[in-house]
Order: sequence, then structure tokens, then C-alpha cells
Amino acid sequence: MTAVSIPRRLVAALFVGLVIALAAPVEVSAAPDPNAPASPTALRIDMSTYPVTGSVNIAWDASPSAGVTQYLVRYRAAFGAPIDAYVEGDDLTFTIPGVQLGVSYDVDVQAIRSGINSYPAFLRFTGLDDGPSHRFTDTASTSFLYEIAWLSSTRITTGYEGPAGSRSFAPSAPVLREQMAAFLYRLAEPGFPEEYVPPAESPFVDVPTTATFYREIAWLASEGISTGYTEVDGVTTFRPSQPVLREQMAAFLYRYDESTYTEDFQKFADVPLDARFYAEIAWLSWEGITTGYTEPVGLRTFRGSQPVLREQMAAFLYRYENGRFGEN
Repeated sequence: MTAVSIPRRLVAALFVGLVIALAAPVEVSAAPDPNAPASPTALRIDMSTYPVTGSVNIAWDASPSAGVTQYLVRYRAAFGAPIDAYVEGDDLTFTIPGVQLGVSYDVDVQAIRSGINSYPAFLRFTGLDDGPSHRFTDTASTSFLYEIAWLSSTRITTGYEGPAGSRSFAPSAPVLREQMAAFLYRLAEPGFPEEYVPPAESPFVDVPTTATFYREIAWLASEGISTGYTEVDGVTTFRPSQPVLREQMAAFLYRYDESTYTEDFQKFADVPLDARFYAEIAWLSWEGITTGYTEPVGLRTFRGSQPVLREQMAAFLYRYENGRFGEN
């Protein structure tokens, strides 16, 4: 059995009076007979138009079946009624209007041939929050482009300033421990927990009160999310410039969520029962925040000792707050 307290993300939302958007199941039509066309593929957000203006463009690859004359696009906001729209068979895009900030949407697209519908292709996304979103110069090829856009629109990251006002994200760089503190501090509640007053004396000997992320790191310690390292001479350090390992990321998020987890749900071949962060990694998997890696032999691994990349961290935080992008 799983025993959990109320997650921090729900407590914060209730505190500030937000509406939690839980995605309702999509009603889909099963293919009525074996003559149905094949489904469209690669249903996705079209990121050529940045989706922060109240509408989101979706795109898909054509059904491989010949004779498709139309596509049915069905979309629904959380708890809303489904809305159907039809596009011609040679049109592979559609603009979903009226997208609400922070609300989950379910979308399916079906190919139509001779009045027969295919099985649907699915997509789920969350409307991006209304923040000072940045178009990063180095994220076009990442698989986590939408998640990074969400991270930017919610002000959890502003990236790095470049020439002529440009900004980059460095998606393949590791997340440093001081950056992790900043991410979680900004995630804590809308507008950041600015009522927090850091102590006059740092809890870590290697983090002076003048450090760029002193406030965030001190807050992390005050919340019990990090206890740092006890060095051989007895002092406590944070090691702010060290990369965050994937197993450490699991522990940070687990403590941030303030949930307890007792379910024996572990599917990673490289995380034994006696692993230091076994429960935290199992929780991460249980919540759908990570699926790990599929190895050549078919096993699934977590690779806990590898650093977390910044693009991966964007995906982890998006899934923690919104559920898995693209998954129904």
C-alpha cells in the first residue's frame, strides 16, 4: 500500500487559491472495421510558434493509408466537454484556441477515409503559465522543448544571457547543486517564497551569505530538502558547484514533495533494494516523473550515479507539476 501526505504542490495551490487541473479521460471512437485507415503519427506541439499566447498549434504526420480525406481533431480541457474540428486530408496542423494557462488538455487526432475513422493518436499538454518566456537559442533540437518552454514561462529559469539580448539554456549541461536549489525555490509557489528570510549565518561553510544563491540554498536547508555533507573535520558543506546526480535529484524532489512512500514499486535493474535512495527513486517512477532508460538487452535502468542534465531537469519538474507531457 502507498501512504502519502498531501503533496507540497497541492498544498501550495490550495493556499494561493489556484484551480488544480486534473485531466479527464478522452472519449475515443474505436475503429469500426478492419477497413479503417491507419492512425496519424507523431502528434506533437508545433513549436515554430511559441505557445504562450492563449492558443497552441499542433501538428502530426499523415496517416500512411491512401485515400484519407479528412482528419478529426478532438480536444478537451480538464473537466470540459470535448470539441470536434475537421481539417482536410492534406492539412496536417490545427490551432487549438482559448488555451488556459496551467490547464491540462487532452487531444486526439483520427484519420478518416470513406467515412471510417482510424484509431486516434493522443497528446496531452498543459497551457504554459503567463510569465516572461524566453526563446532560447540552443533548444531547437532537444526532445524536451515544450518542457523547457514551461520552465521558462513559469520563471523557474531565465537561462543565460548572450549577445544582443539573446538567451541560451545549455540543455546538455549538468544541473549544479546551487541551480537545483534555485529551481526548487522558484517552484515552491507562484511568485517564489519571498517571505523567507535567510539566516544571518550560513548553514554551510562553503556558501557565504553573499553567494548568488545563498537565499535559495539556505531555504533548501531550512525545509530539510538538503542536509549537505559532513566533512572529515566535522563541518557541513553544500558543494554548490558540484553536479546533481540523478539519485540525488530523486531525493531532492521526494523531500520537496513531503510525501512518504511505502509501495514496493521498483522497475530499474540497477537500483537494488538496499540502494541508498531506493524509496525515492521508486517514488519517482511510481509518479511517472521518470521512465529511466531502455538498455540494449531490454532492461530498464535509472543510472542514478549520472549527472542530471538541464533538459532532463526541465522534464522532471514539468512532470512533477503537470503529469507526463504527451501521455494520456
